[in-house]
Amino acid sequence: MNIQNRLLRIFYSENEIICSDVKGRLHKFDNELNLLCSSPALGFNKPINAVAVHNAFIFTKDRFGAVGKWNRHTLEPIDFYQAENLCDREKLFEDEEPSPSPNRAIAVLNDRLYTNNGYGQIVVLDIHDFRLLDIRESPSPSFFDAICVDNPDVHMLSDVEGEVYIGNLEENFFPVQRKLDNNVIHGVIYDKKHDRFCTTQDGGLGDDECVHTGIISIDKDGSNVKEFKISHEDNEFICFSHDYEKIFIGGFNGKISVFDNSDKEFKLEKVFGPLEFQIIHAAVDEHNNIYALLQTGDIFKIDFDGNIVNRTHFSNKCIWILEAHPNNDHYLYAGTDAGVAIFTWEQGKFGSVQVSQQAHHRHGFGIVKDVKPLKDGSYIGISRKGDIFRCSQQGHIMWVKQVLGVPRGIALNSDSTRCMLSSDAHVVYEFEVENGHQLDAIPLEGPSYACAYTAEGNRAFTCDYHQQILFMPADTHNVLGSIHLESRLKRLITDKEGHLFVTGPGGVFEIDTLNMKVKSEAGEFLVSTKETCVYCNNYIFAGGYGYQVGVYQYADGEIIDLEENLPDYTKAFAAFPGKDNEIMLFVGGRGGFLNAYRVQEGKLQKIRETYLS
Repeated sequence: MNIQNRLLRIFYSENEIICSDVKGRLHKFDNELNLLCSSPALGFNKPINAVAVHNAFIFTKDRFGAVGKWNRHTLEPIDFYQAENLCDREKLFEDEEPSPSPNRAIAVLNDRLYTNNGYGQIVVLDIHDFRLLDIRESPSPSFFDAICVDNPDVHMLSDVEGEVYIGNLEENFFPVQRKLDNNVIHGVIYDKKHDRFCTTQDGGLGDDECVHTGIISIDKDGSNVKEFKISHEDNEFICFSHDYEKIFIGGFNGKISVFDNSDKEFKLEKVFGPLEFQIIHAAVDEHNNIYALLQTGDIFKIDFDGNIVNRTHFSNKCIWILEAHPNNDHYLYAGTDAGVAIFTWEQGKFGSVQVSQQAHHRHGFGIVKDVKPLKDGSYIGISRKGDIFRCSQQGHIMWVKQVLGVPRGIALNSDSTRCMLSSDAHVVYEFEVENGHQLDAIPLEGPSYACAYTAEGNRAFTCDYHQQILFMPADTHNVLGSIHLESRLKRLITDKEGHLFVTGPGGVFEIDTLNMKVKSEAGEFLVSTKETCVYCNNYIFAGGYGYQVGVYQYADGEIIDLEENLPDYTKAFAAFPGKDNEIMLFVGGRGGFLNAYRVQEGKLQKIRETYLS
């Protein structure tokens, strides 16, 4: 039996696997991944990112800050604190509300539960009667993402801005503060063998930022910082073997790196993978079996030799991108976890919207993260396996080419004769649309996630080295100009009006392609990575990893509306003008949902929620 909601966190304890999901529920598996039981559905139904398993109880915190206590054996709910009121109100702004955050910071120490609330304050609860004991000011200006109390006297906390705090959690005294990353430090563990802490690294520092990430060790006094690079992507988990002889770490590159911990110098012993998709969390049992949780919701059990022993079969679905047919806005092409789906939409009676799935082409390429329709109904697509391909409107493959690395984004030029492809293998390719003939390969100093053709006929693409957008002419590799931003750049979005937007953790930025500079910024109140956006009728719609849809005025970037009740991550946006300045907005994402909104004066009115089949 498999569950229907995507899993978010995984823990091993006493021969059982305990997981949380996107709908505020817990699930328990045996060590062969057979589902044993699930918690009931509650009014507290937001994604659970923070979990602590302690003796007979499980303690959780959801993304808005609601803190719960559960029976570890039956997964029955016991007690919960409402997020809005679990705070020291005197220290907050008037009418301040909890900020959604996917942080994982929660720990039990000497019969006390410590975690962030939805306002970034530190909450202290008695684990037995669940009495609220204290609410403290945090030493961090942001949210903590990890709390490590495995050393009884010296504790280490990490926050979402890459800072670590070393001191005593009970006394709320952290005399040592160090910057170890420019992004979130998801995992902190204490090394009993060498009396030090080890952490994950999400973004890197200096010239390594967004190019080389890995594992870090740091002594208890904040000295002797050492790094070992293993990836260019986010590292999401770190854990020791039960005898502290091995360190396991992995993340978005889908690989698990195993280090020999016999002495303090990092020695990379094995690398497993890549698995089918990004690893978001993992746990290790006494026999060094690894239980890797993918962002798709699947669990893989892997032995110490790297063999897949068992796995779940979660029905993972995602709409990665929505692109309208060039001549018909009512045809939407969607890149999915299985191929390319084609939807149609039309206005219905009594203000309804009819959304219909016309086809789902499963080519065997796996996940298709980007697709660009052509005027004849055919389309260009890319897969995580390294393919770029063209298919007919009926889904028949016309040509396919293989590239280095993982393709991240594609773009069509103005007359649809050329196609660019951004790869994380430090290269941008260009192909003829008609036959797939390779025209160019542009070497870069870092991974590229997105590309676009500008209104001036130039080529633009991102480069993670120094987080740049580079501009080149159509026929040479001469750099015409560049724009430096502060975080990894996810997508470049163009439209018929000639806009170019770039998205990422830092926000949504419009680019002045003529002068090669940032023109404007939006994205207020969107948490975590801003994945994508779309422009329509003087509004910008944006979303991403925060389970949100934000509406912003194009003129000044001011937020007009914010929808936070989404099924999962938002990945795909499409918007079209309607009658009387009305806008039809379509939003797709992980879980395969496709929401239809009617937008009037910037306010979202949800009409329908359709699911990919």
